[in-house]
This record gives sequence, C-alpha cells and structure tokens, in this order.
Amino acid sequence: MTRSHAQPRLAMIATYPPRRCGIATFTHDLRSGLVAAAGEHPAGWPRVAALDHGRGDPRAYPPEVTLRLPRDREAYRQAGQTLASMGAEVVSLQHEYGIYGGPSGRGVLDLVAGLPIPTVTTLHTVLEHPHPLQRSILADLVERSARVVVMSEAARGRLRTIYAVDDAKVAVVPHGVPRIPRAEPSEARRRLGLPDETTILSFGLLGPAKRLELVIEALAAIGSEAPPARFVILGATHPEVRRRHGEQYRRALIDQIARLGLQDHVTFVDRFVESDELVAWLQACDIFVTPYGNAEQASSGTLSLAAAAGRACISTPYEHATELLGDGRGALVPFNDVTALAAGLQELLTDPELRAELGARAREHAESMAWPMVANQYAALFAEAAGRVPSPPPVVERLPERADYRLRAPLAGVVRTHLDRLDNGLGVMQHAVGLAPDPRHGVCTDDVARALTVNLLHARELPGPVVGAAIGRSLIFLKAAYNPESGRFRNFRSADGTWQEAIGSEDSHGRALQALGGLLAETRDAGMLGAARSLFEAALPAALTFEHLRPPCYTLLGCSAALGRMRLPGLEPAIEQIGSSLHNAMAQADAAWPWPERVVTYDNGVLPQALIAAGRALHRPDWVALGVDRLDWLLNAQTAQTGPTGHLSPIGNRGWWPQGGSAARLDQQPIEAASLLEAARGALQATGEARFASDMERAYAWFLGSNDLGLQLAEPLIGACHDGLGPDGVNPNCGAESTLGWLLAAERIRDLRRSTRNASRSGVRTPASLAAASLR
Repeated sequence: MTRSHAQPRLAMIATYPPRRCGIATFTHDLRSGLVAAAGEHPAGWPRVAALDHGRGDPRAYPPEVTLRLPRDREAYRQAGQTLASMGAEVVSLQHEYGIYGGPSGRGVLDLVAGLPIPTVTTLHTVLEHPHPLQRSILADLVERSARVVVMSEAARGRLRTIYAVDDAKVAVVPHGVPRIPRAEPSEARRRLGLPDETTILSFGLLGPAKRLELVIEALAAIGSEAPPARFVILGATHPEVRRRHGEQYRRALIDQIARLGLQDHVTFVDRFVESDELVAWLQACDIFVTPYGNAEQASSGTLSLAAAAGRACISTPYEHATELLGDGRGALVPFNDVTALAAGLQELLTDPELRAELGARAREHAESMAWPMVANQYAALFAEAAGRVPSPPPVVERLPERADYRLRAPLAGVVRTHLDRLDNGLGVMQHAVGLAPDPRHGVCTDDVARALTVNLLHARELPGPVVGAAIGRSLIFLKAAYNPESGRFRNFRSADGTWQEAIGSEDSHGRALQALGGLLAETRDAGMLGAARSLFEAALPAALTFEHLRPPCYTLLGCSAALGRMRLPGLEPAIEQIGSSLHNAMAQADAAWPWPERVVTYDNGVLPQALIAAGRALHRPDWVALGVDRLDWLLNAQTAQTGPTGHLSPIGNRGWWPQGGSAARLDQQPIEAASLLEAARGALQATGEARFASDMERAYAWFLGSNDLGLQLAEPLIGACHDGLGPDGVNPNCGAESTLGWLLAAERIRDLRRSTRNASRSGVRTPASLAAASLR
C-alpha cells in the first residue's frame, strides 16, 4: 500500500496490555493501526509510556513500552522531560478520570504540566454534569493540549457549551474497530462447541454499570412469546470492581437467574478473552445487547465491534449507541425500562429478517470506523501538532455549486414485467422496438451483468423462486461467456446461442467482474458462491492489463464488493494496483480541466465511484477525498442552473463534452443518470454528507420527467425505460441498458428512503438524517 507522509516520533501515554481495560486495548489497537496504515515511522516508534498502579507493578510489557509511570506525582512530573530526551516530537494522551492518580484523576495535570512537546489528548468521557474538580481538570487539560479528540458530535457539543472549548480545537474521530470476516452464526457456534440456538451476547469487563440484570429480567418477561434463546455473558469481572467489591455483582446475577428459573438459558464465560476469541463469539451471536445506564457514555468499544461484525444490536440510548445505531442501524430502548427492552428483544428474536437488515446496515456504517481509517485521521492530527502538515491538493477550477434537490419523485414499485419480457431464457436481449424485444441483435454479457446486479437487489424485495432463477440464469450465462483459453469474457451472442466473437470488449469483462463481486457479497447459496468465486478468480488477472479507464473501474467495484465478504487471493493487491492507477490519473488532471480524459463521455460516475469504493476498501481517505472532489465537479457540470433546485442535465452523446468545448445536451441517456446516482450513493456512504442523498433524488427524478424537456422516460407500471431524450422527445424504444438503469435507480432510492423512515422512527436527529428527511 502506498504510504502517506513520514510521521513524527510519537509517544503514547495510557494504560497498555497486558493490563486489562478498555483504554489499554484502545491504545494498543491505535498504535497497531498507525504502524500498519498511517505512514512511515522512525525505527522503534511509536513508543508507549504505560500507566501502572504503583511502584513495583509486576506486569511484563511488550518492547514498545519504554517508560512505566506509577501513580506518583513526581514520576508524572518527570515523564515529559524523559520522553523529550528520548526524542519524542508529539504525545498522544488518553484521558479517563479513573486511570490517573489523585482525586478524580487529578494527577494527569502534573503529567501534562511537565510535557515540553505538543500533546493530542483523546477524551474518553466528557461529563454533562461534572462536579467542580472534574470540570477544572478537564478545562486545564484541554487548555494544555494542542488538539483534543472526542468520539462523537455530542461530546464535541458538550465541550463547546459546558466547557467553552472552541470547536476548531476539537476533532471527532470514531472509536476504531477491526474488519471482522462475515460468518453464519450457526457455523460459528459449531466451531465454539455451542448448541445451535439463537444467541444474545453481552461482552466486556463485568460490573454493575453493565446493568445486565435488566436483560435477565426482560428474558423472563418474554417467556414463551419468542423462540428459545441463550444469553451469554462474556468477560471477567472488571479488575477495579473485583478489587473493591469482589464477585458481588456476578453472584447477584447468578441468584437472579436461579430465582427466575433461567439457569438453562444464561451462560457465563468468566474470563478475559483476547481479540481472536472475541471475534469468534461475535460471529456466533445473533443479537448484541448493551443496556448501560450512563447517558453520557461517549464510546463503547464492544458495541462498535458488534456493529463491525454485522450483528443486530439493541441498546439503551447512551451517547455512543445513539450515534452508532441511529438511521435504522439498530434498536434503541429507554433507560431502565424492562418492558421496552423485553419488547425489543422479542421483536428481534421472532424476526430473523429484521436482525439481518439491522446487522447489514450496522456493518456498512462500521466500515468508516475501521482501524486503518481511524489511524489515518489520528496520524494527520499528530503531524499537524508536530508542525508536519502535508501540502494541500491543487485547487481545480470550480463550476457553480448545485443547490439541494428538495423534490421527491414518486417511488416506483418492484415491477419486472418488461425485464422478464426481454429475458429469452438465454440472457437479456439488448434491444427492443418499442416494448417488443428485438431478437436480431441477440444478447450480451454487458446487459446480463447489469441484470444480475438488478436481480440481486430485487431478491431483497421479492424473495422466492422467480428472481432466484433469474440470478441462476445470469451466472450460467457468464460461465458460458468466459473463455478460459484467452482468460476473457465474450460479449455478443446471437439469439440461438452462437457466440459472435472470441474476445469481448474490456467494458463487458469489467462489468462481468463487477456483477460477480456483487454476487459474492450477496448470495447465501453455497453452489452459486463456489461457482462465482471460481469464475471471478479466473477472470480477474486479465482486468489488470486493461488500457481504458472504465473497465478497471467496474473491476474495482466488483473487487471492493467481494472484499466485504471474503479474502480472495490477489484481491487486495488488485484493488491497490487499479486504485493507484486511477488515483494518479485523476490527481494529475489539469487544474482547469479536472477530468482524467480529454472528453467526458458516458457512464462517467463510475470513475469517482470506483475511486471512492477502493479508498473505503483499503482505508485510503486521500482516494476517497479525491473521488468525492471529482464527483462534485461532475455533478455540478451536469446540473441545470435553473429554478430553485436545478434538475439533472446529463451530457448528450451527440458530441459529448470535449476539453475546451461545450457539453452536448442531447441525446441524454439513462446510463448517465444511473451512473451519477450510483456514484452519489457511494459518496453518501463514504462521507455521510446528505447533499449526496439530494443528488441521488435528482438523478432518480430525471427518469420521471425532471429533465431538460420535462418528459418522462421511465414506465413504472411495467418496469421499462425509454432509450434516451433527444431533440424530438423520448426515444420510443425500451432496450435492456435503459430499463436496467431505471430499475437499478428505483431500488437505490427505495433503500435510501427506507433508511430515512427508519431514522425518523428511531427519533435520532443527526445532521444527515435531518437533511435526508427534509427531502420528503
């Protein structure tokens, strides 16, 4: 992977393994992420100054721990000079009130007072109602820090309103999570030797703050109203709780379980589990629960891990849970409300489809929290604090900014009439005369690949044999299209099944890989999965040699989709190779013409979409940022600057848009509208910026008449779309490419609006959900 700018010599002050606490684990994972993803570090750095309980602490630390700090004011005061003498250029300090000595952890002020080098402080708790000493400690700590990091927007808001901290000093960086491989819970339970029954999991160092007695009481209230389930309480008692109170809380839970007759339904795993075993437990569970009682809890590593594993999460609405599980990514129930918790658990236990939906959305959101991406954000803060700010990218010429599109075109139903009409059993016929399929031009790999993508989306809405059979036919076609002698897909095939060429276009090869990657990410059919994987692996090498820009972009999208499900040989190197080439092509564009081609032609959105997807897959925020920048330019260029919102005005194919010339406005094609919608969706997923939801709605509305001529191209009642918008109006023919572009757009908007509704039902009001809701 290409590295970013060299990093300063970083010293990290925190608890550290083998000490068992959340801060220690966080610091270790952050350091590992920095080493792996955030740029070249001087040899032996980052180093760690580990917080001990006291002098003579018997722990044996790993070699990166070069300084041990007992709870001693003099040791704290000398630490800064010691780190400076080692050559440290910047300090990363983790703050939680309980890990430093003195009342409310006041010893941290002795430590920072002696630091002669810039400090970036991560605040794991920002209290809404601090007592005077706590307020004073935090205010002084922030004052002495070059930058401050919190893990939620709510925490930044409290710093501003309660502690009078300038927003410019505060960065919001989420709690990092590892990438957790997908796994079926039943198979994961088998590997752990567990019975194959629905499993609810709670994990973490045990103590009264976990409020697990509420879950036990809720399970008793559910009784026989839901399928039997097992509640697993995973984790040792917190060392501080055990030191002060012994195993009192665990014994109270055991007594409660016996009193309610739940001995056969609750299991304790009383030990500290390392990361690999924790992943196995997360994969084995169906539901993850955090019924905590502290509304101000700014982070929960366990909840973040459960989201990354794609598990359905139910939680009380403490700060971190509200932000992580909002927008329909999980279930939130009121604090200390056993009735509501029981109702929420019962719904999840009885509805496996709901569990799958919540888990998928949580996993998708957690991609932005992966440790390499989080580490890159911290690395930029450390470099800034040390005075090593990288040069900004060159400024490109800006077009007039598009306005938000605040209209909502009617949502079409899932209608397959025309698609089924075009399907001759062999494949999807390319062309139609009016609505009648035209067999003279046969079928092609391009359109079969597009149809496979649409069918995978339809399968979510129309489970059953019809769509499943269509997916199977598409896979059979692609297997037949692949020529093992050349390593390439053929494209054109006559209606009688005869192939018209030995090697198809690069576009068709790339689109086939894109569709196969989507199938690998979606299917649960073992036979299809094996066939698609074999075909994908065989066809991928040829795509690494393509000369044109779009075919590698289709390949990148397929690789990025597959990477979310499995690790295939050569997958990440392929994304790195193609992504680097695409990034270079876009970054080297002339400032006055920021497009990597001399002519803007067709399916243009796929270029920034692919770079954004590759950036997300490899945790390269610079790729994501460049892709978003070029997409903004493309969308501004294709938005009519008329009316209060502006409608989509795609570049026409009668001349395209040459550098230094004017953009053709006709004929406009559905492929461009669908391409821009898909790219905006990728940008929305990557950034969370709701303006891209507005761009999706604008592109969708183009099909339904919000365009230069005010004419409707889509035929929602039969699931068809006309082939273009020309000077004489709408093209009367409804071919495969146009129809599939419309059907794809409709499904993407269905998913977008469903997410908006779920956000409204949950009551979560984030900037993104408010902006998306304003489009209604």
